[in-house]
Amino acid sequence: YGLATAGDRPPECDEAPADSAWSMSVYAMNRHSGGVNGVFMDWSVRKVGIKELWALKWSPDYDTGGRWTKAGGVQPEDWPEWMRGFKDY
Repeated sequence: YGLATAGDRPPECDEAPADSAWSMSVYAMNRHSGGVNGVFMDWSVRKVGIKELWALKWSPDYDTGGRWTKAGGVQPEDWPEWMRGFKDY
């Protein structure tokens, strides 16, 4: 299994599929009104927008301007229907 990558497609539903180990689908679930809880290396905790997951710096070589970000050119209609109303990043 690999780690979540900037190229991971968003999940088609808001529940993690059983076979999605370490893809972005593990994290992209609507648990807190369009967000998930994020714990960061400085021990801070905050709500992270579901679409923001693709813009976070997961590792030194993670592309924060990848295909699923505003910088990467994603359009609202590219997201699965359940995610379209969430804030863009």
